[in-house]
Amino acid sequence: MTIAELKAQMMSHTMRRTYIFCGTEVGIRDIYLKQICKIQNYILKWVDEITDILQAGRKKSILQKATLYVLSESSDLVKNEKAWKILDIDLGQNMLICMFTNLDKRTKFYKQYKDMMVEFEPLEPDILKKYVKKEIALSDKNCQTLMEVCENDYGRCLLEIDKIEQYVNADCTVDGVLYDGAFAQLIKDGTIYQPPKDAIFDFVDAVLDRDAYNSFKLMQESYDSGEATMVMVSNLYTNFKALLQVQGCKSKDISNCTGLTGWQIMNAKKHLNHYTNKELTQALTSIRSAEVGIKSGTIEESVAVQWLLVNIL
Repeated sequence: MTIAELKAQMMSHTMRRTYIFCGTEVGIRDIYLKQICKIQNYILKWVDEITDILQAGRKKSILQKATLYVLSESSDLVKNEKAWKILDIDLGQNMLICMFTNLDKRTKFYKQYKDMMVEFEPLEPDILKKYVKKEIALSDKNCQTLMEVCENDYGRCLLEIDKIEQYVNADCTVDGVLYDGAFAQLIKDGTIYQPPKDAIFDFVDAVLDRDAYNSFKLMQESYDSGEATMVMVSNLYTNFKALLQVQGCKSKDISNCTGLTGWQIMNAKKHLNHYTNKELTQALTSIRSAEVGIKSGTIEESVAVQWLLVNIL
């Protein structure tokens, strides 16, 4: 079920009694939790145990206000099929939402209850930008910087926005446009932490884009910053594998077919069609051979990445 379909059910008051919310975009998820409580007139109650839900199902007092029970990250629910009965019990006037940040889409649990799942995956950058702009009046440049600092996570953006607003409301002297000046100052003094750009990620991007010049240049920068060869090899393998999965998938539901998260899919899509599927497969074989060679001593670690680039690019 998409977020749009959930929203339509909310507005038409046709919501079901049980849902499963999954995905890493907890900021948007929490907004929908609050809206459900507001529209349906629920009390929000977080619970830790499946037994709490079973007890709620037995309590159907007409005097008690309707409650939205939220069960978070219950591994027992996924692994224990007997526990699945909580998704089918009669909750009376109450409602249940089970929360998972990461849920393997290849599990029997996911496949059986897919119709009641709402997936909250990372927002596309242009959509996230609109959400951020709605919260705070930042320039396009600073808005983009904020998104990068927060790794395109709306929930993290909200936390940093709160810091900016508190700074402004404290009557501090801010240079330039009000919120932009506050943002610049908080970045400068480290209150909003801007991590240094890591050459290894730019290196992997360059290889995925088949940019030979920058691949070799950023490889050296990664080594100069103290990056380990095996970390570079491992990152190449993970990203090439994801790219092959996305590029080779014929289904529109890439996430369900591959098990990749929305964030992984979005990152892979930025590098499509620089290699054929056959070339991606060959690259994975070369990377695995390099990894095995390093561990067995048949490939010198000092030249392994150079050897890989020559074979891949």
